[in-house]
Amino acid sequence: MVETDRTREPHRRRSGTAGGRARWLVPIVTAAVVVGGVGAWRALRGGPPPAAPPGSIPAPGAASGFNVLLVSLDTVRQDRLGCYGDDEARTPVIDRLAARGVRFADAVATTPLTLPSHATIMTGLYPPRSGVLDNGLYRLADEHETLAERLADHGYDTAAFVGCFVLDERFGLDQGFDLYDFEVSEAGYRRSQPDFNERPAEAVTDAAIRWLGERNRRRPTGPFFAWVHYFDPHLPYQSPLESQPAFAGRPYDAEIAWVDRQLGRLLDELSRLQLTDETLVVLVADHGESLGEHGEATHGMFVYDATVRVPLILSSPSLFGGPLVVSDRVVGLVDVRPTIEEVLGLPPTGDIDGVSLLRNDPAPGRAIYLETRAPENQWGWSPLHGLRTHTGKLVIAPVPEFYDLRLDPAELDNRHGDATAEALRLQGELAVLTRSWSGGDPTARAISDEEMARLGALGYLRSDPGRSHRFLPDPKAMVHLVEASTRAEALYFRGKDAEAADLAREVVDECPTCAQAVRVLAFSLMRLGRADEAIQILRDAVADARGTFLIRSLAQAMILDGQLDEVADVLELYARTDPTDGRVHLLRGDVNDRRGRPDEAIAEYTRALELDERRVGFTARERIERVTAKLTAAPGAAD
Repeated sequence: MVETDRTREPHRRRSGTAGGRARWLVPIVTAAVVVGGVGAWRALRGGPPPAAPPGSIPAPGAASGFNVLLVSLDTVRQDRLGCYGDDEARTPVIDRLAARGVRFADAVATTPLTLPSHATIMTGLYPPRSGVLDNGLYRLADEHETLAERLADHGYDTAAFVGCFVLDERFGLDQGFDLYDFEVSEAGYRRSQPDFNERPAEAVTDAAIRWLGERNRRRPTGPFFAWVHYFDPHLPYQSPLESQPAFAGRPYDAEIAWVDRQLGRLLDELSRLQLTDETLVVLVADHGESLGEHGEATHGMFVYDATVRVPLILSSPSLFGGPLVVSDRVVGLVDVRPTIEEVLGLPPTGDIDGVSLLRNDPAPGRAIYLETRAPENQWGWSPLHGLRTHTGKLVIAPVPEFYDLRLDPAELDNRHGDATAEALRLQGELAVLTRSWSGGDPTARAISDEEMARLGALGYLRSDPGRSHRFLPDPKAMVHLVEASTRAEALYFRGKDAEAADLAREVVDECPTCAQAVRVLAFSLMRLGRADEAIQILRDAVADARGTFLIRSLAQAMILDGQLDEVADVLELYARTDPTDGRVHLLRGDVNDRRGRPDEAIAEYTRALELDERRVGFTARERIERVTAKLTAAPGAAD
């Protein structure tokens, strides 16, 4: 049902209204899309489109010739925005978008992970079909056509401005973009977690504004498709606004408020370029943040609504007469592409999983597929799969779950054992759906069979990497170990090595597959002078085929212990597992540096810089400078 803002729950604050009548309502789904084009429409059709009654759905092709601006907010819960009912939120820009557009009350992401969620947006495919199942471990194959490629084929200029290494071009989302813009800021460099290197929202906005200005000066004759991604609300929460009294004790909300301001700058630039009346904005998040619900501090472990329910707003002052709400259906990120294609008047892309949201008659009982592979890939626990309808949710896990969202929106009362009709129906639908996916086997691994064979040849492989998920622990029963492992790591970074080792060992005793705790235990023992014990712990972990993280940890520990010859095979395995990871060359450079081979060390550090600048660039440059300084200071060095 499409409602005016006046029909919203009374406790929610009003966002205001926009003057004029609504010309059309485009229930688009996921990423912030700005589709600009009243002027283009007039040029193509010879005049403005006729106004339609408020609350009506636009006809296919209503936005023919429009620009498209896709804005995705990372890690933003739906209920932390003012227009979604949070009276303490400081999100006036987003609220104004809702006040002159349509807000989808029940939009969900398929997975609480950044890369696979964005792959779904770009392809209209669920993760088992796109092949992108987790961050960092998968790449969108060239065989999949993206939304950017489709629009480029129809004459669009295309550009992307992303905020985090998780969406680096190596993972395949650059397909179809003339410009794929990502640079790591010095403040956003995560020395201990370079896979999450980022740049702040203000830098992302600066880059997008520069591109819009340069494009305007070229006097383009066609439309554009631009994607702008803001990563800031992701942990660690560090906002320029966090010191303000309004955000005392609320660092996450301060991050969202800062992104709201930067989005305002971007929209102001559209206004300066006189594009506002020709622009349709759709705002969305890739996933939410648990913030302690269900024992999860952040996201990725579960598929509860705290991390999969997302904001989705479609806005344009020239298309909508006032705030509208679509509240009678569930929609998904998977629907974004087909909806954009239909509203632009493009022929529909066949064989995708999403549907266009231009229809005003939602399919009864429609379900959105849910999954997360992070529990298995990061912790050795069971992945989760499920279906989400407007009224209920089924989650397949070692202990299955079903929630009646009408009575239990917080998902606290598992009714799976009650065998409700909806639960049984969803179980059947999920079974049919997963059988239909040729590449949907949940036993997919980050390490290939070739790498597994290599592990065996090196004497490291002991366990069966294809073990059944039926025997993996349920994340619900294990999630408390994430918090304990994080506390152990914090103790390690504070130099409390004995305490860190004791706590990490407690975690490892209960969960030998908890890689974070294994690493903390091993490196705490290294500091305590127990290198042999530490290295054996890491050898055992690698022998159980637990992924590249611990292979890299083993290599680091061996280098620190002076095992410079023995580490060669481990580094070779690491390189074969991920040939694009510049940290292999950093470690090889460290080996050469310790052997007194500075020229070879510099060559390896330089290779790391050339191969993987956005992940290891700052570290590589530092090490090149350090070794070069030693060479210069050495006796007999040239003046």
